[in-house]
Amino acid sequence: MRTDPNDVARVLLIDLENCPNQIHQLQKNLEQFSQVVICYAQSGAKIPLDWLMPLSATVNANKLKIFRMANGGKNAADFGICFFAGALMQQLQRETHFVIISNDTDLDYVVNLLKSQGRSAERLGTKKEEKPVIVTATASLSPIKTYCMHLVTYSKNRPAKKDTLLNSIKNKFKDSPETAAEVFKSLTTQSAVILSENKVSYNDKKIKELASLA
Repeated sequence: MRTDPNDVARVLLIDLENCPNQIHQLQKNLEQFSQVVICYAQSGAKIPLDWLMPLSATVNANKLKIFRMANGGKNAADFGICFFAGALMQQLQRETHFVIISNDTDLDYVVNLLKSQGRSAERLGTKKEEKPVIVTATASLSPIKTYCMHLVTYSKNRPAKKDTLLNSIKNKFKDSPETAAEVFKSLTTQSAVILSENKVSYNDKKIKELASLA
C-alpha cells in the first residue's frame, strides 16, 4: 500500500462497526484521500450495485482496503485500525496525515501514538456532542414549595407590603410570569400570607408546612 513519494498522502481509517453510515461517504472519501482503510467485524452495511466496478478498481490500485476481522469480539475493528495505522506509518512518508473516523474515544490512543512519532493525526466522531443538562436543586420542586422555602430562609427579611411581595415572587420566577401569579394566589388562598390593604403578615406554621411538602 505505497503511494507516490512525491505526493503528500492523506490516509483515512474507518471504524465501520462504530460508524456504519460512513459507507455512504465512501466515494467522496476516495476522492479526498490517497488511501482508505475500512475495518469491521460484523456489519450490515450495503453498497449500490453500480459502485462495484469503480470500487474494484480502487481495491486493485491499493487505494481502498476493506478488512473484515476474523473474530467478531468487542473492539475487533479497533485492533484492525491500530494494525493498519502502524503499518502505514512505516510505509508512507513522514508528512502523511492520518484521519480515524470512529466514535470510540479509545482510538485517541492511536492518534496520540502517531503524534508521538512525529506524525499528523486526528480522530473524527460522527455523533453530535450533547450538552449536559444542569438541574438545579429547586428544578423538581413545586413553585409554591420553592417560594415558601425562600420565605423560611429569609424569615428576617420578608416583604412587608403587597407590592414588594409581588415583586419578590416575580423576581423568583422571572422566566414564568404565570407561575408567579399562581404562587401569589396560592399563598393567599392557603392563608400562608395574610393581606390587610397593602400590608402583609405571614403565617409561619403554614409557610413551613408548604415548604416541607413532598
